[in-house]
Amino acid sequence: MVDIASLPDNTPILVGSGQVVQREPTADAPMQLAALASTIAIAECGAKNIAPQIDTLCVTKLFSDMSHLWPCKWGRSNNPPQSVASRIGANPQHRIYTQTGGNEPQSRVIEFATDIARGHRSLVLLAGAEALRNQRHAERAGNELDWSETFDEPLDDRGFGDYVATSQELKNGLNNVIYFYSLVEQAQRRSFGRSVGAHRTAMAQLMESFSRIAAINPYAQFAGAQSAQDILAASDLTHLYTKRMIAQDGVNQAAALLMCSVAKARELGIHKSQWVWIHGMAQGRELELSYREDIGQSPMAGMVASRALDIAQLGVESIDVIDIYSCFPCAVTTVAEQLGLPIDGSCDLTMTGGLPYFGGPGNNYGMHALAEAVQYARRQRGDRIMVTSNGGVLSKHASGIYSALPSFVDWAKQTTTVDNSTLKPRAVSADPGRGRIVSYTVQHDAIGPAHAIILGETQNGQRFVARTAIEDTQTPMTMLANDPSGKLVQVTPPDDEKLYFEFVQERE
Repeated sequence: MVDIASLPDNTPILVGSGQVVQREPTADAPMQLAALASTIAIAECGAKNIAPQIDTLCVTKLFSDMSHLWPCKWGRSNNPPQSVASRIGANPQHRIYTQTGGNEPQSRVIEFATDIARGHRSLVLLAGAEALRNQRHAERAGNELDWSETFDEPLDDRGFGDYVATSQELKNGLNNVIYFYSLVEQAQRRSFGRSVGAHRTAMAQLMESFSRIAAINPYAQFAGAQSAQDILAASDLTHLYTKRMIAQDGVNQAAALLMCSVAKARELGIHKSQWVWIHGMAQGRELELSYREDIGQSPMAGMVASRALDIAQLGVESIDVIDIYSCFPCAVTTVAEQLGLPIDGSCDLTMTGGLPYFGGPGNNYGMHALAEAVQYARRQRGDRIMVTSNGGVLSKHASGIYSALPSFVDWAKQTTTVDNSTLKPRAVSADPGRGRIVSYTVQHDAIGPAHAIILGETQNGQRFVARTAIEDTQTPMTMLANDPSGKLVQVTPPDDEKLYFEFVQERE
C-alpha cells in the first residue's frame, strides 16, 4: 500500500474537471460556457475558496480567433482568460491564451505539470469552449448578439503557433484540413490494399464503434447512434469521406480542468479521493505532409505515445481505457496501429465518443477527453487511462497517462518533448515537370466532383503538390472512375507556386 503522505509536496495532480453541453441553441458566448465548466470543475473539488487562489488561468484558442473559416460577427473577448476569471471570482497572476491545435489541452497539462513540479505555479485552471451552434443559429434566425468583452488585465496571447503546411501545399488547394487528411487516408487505403468502396466501409465500421459510445455520453452534442450504413449514406465531402466520418464543429460544448500540487491540495482541503495522478506525458512535432517518407503515417505519433508509456514504465497492454483523437478516421488508425490496437471497431478507442459524434469543439476537444479521464480514474481507481491528441495534420502530437494510483514521476526533471531530428525529410520540387501520383483526393461541392489535388513524386524522388485547373472538370471524373495512384502526370511550370497537372498517356 502506497503511503500518499510520503509523496513530494511538488507532485502535480488533477483535482477537478467539468463539462458542459447545450443541445438547444441559446445566446451564450463561448466564454460563458467555459466559465460554467470551470465552476463545475471547482465545485467538484469539495473545498472552499478555490477560485481566488488560482494563480494561472489558461484558455484554449477559439476557432474564430484562428481562421477566416469560422468568422464570428458577434464580437469577441480581447482577453478570454479574464472573461472566465471575472465570472468565477478569480484574479490570476497569469492569463494564458493558447496557440492553435487539438494537442493544446494535453500540451498545456505537460507545461503546467512541469511548472508545478518546479515550484513556478501552484493552482492552475485550464478551460475552453466553442459556441458555434449558438453563433450559426443566431445568424440563420437573424438575431443580434453581443459577445464583445474588453479588459485591461495583461494577457499572454501565444498567437497562432507554427504553420503545419508548406507554401506549395497551401497555394495548390490544401487550404482546408479535410483535403490534407484525405491525402493521408488515401495513402492508407493503398497500403491496406483496399478498393475505395472497401476502405469507406472499413472506416464506417470503425467510426460506428465511436458513435455507439457517444450515444450514451451525457455530454455528447449529438443524440443517437450512427450505424455504419448511416455513416456511409451521409453526403460525400471527398471521394473517401462522408460528412458523418469527420469532426463536427457545430457544437455548444465546454470543458475545464483544475491542477495543483499535492501541497496545495492539502492546503485547500481537497480530499484525496479527488486526486488523479499523471504517470506519463510526452509531445512532439511531425514533418509537414510533403516531407514525410510515408504520407499515410506519422512516426511521431507512435514515438510520442511510446515515450509517455516509457515514462510511466508501462506497456500498452497495461492501459485499461484509451481515447485516441478522432478528427478523421486515419488519425485513429495511425495511432492505434502503432500501439498494436485493432482498427476494425472491435476495441473501444474512445471514452467520449469522438469528434464526429460526441462533438468537435475546436481545439478544446482534448480537454473533454481529459475530463473523462479524470472521472474514469476516480470510478475505477486501479485503472490506467491514456489520452492521445494531435494538432494540424497529424503534425503536433501529445499523449498522457492518468490514474488514481499515485505516481512518483519527478516532472521537474523529465524530458517530455520527443526529438524529431530522426525524421528524415523528403526533398520537395518547385518545378517537377513530370511525376507519378503518390496520393490524391477529389473534393465534392453541392453538385458533385469539383476538383482534384495530388501529392506526387518525381523520378528522382522529389515531392510536389498540384491540382486540376479550374476549367478541367473531366480529370476529377476520370479519377473517380479509375484509381489514378501511380499514374504519370505532366505538371505546368509554376506560377506563384501554383502547379496544375494533366495525365500523360503511357505506352502499354
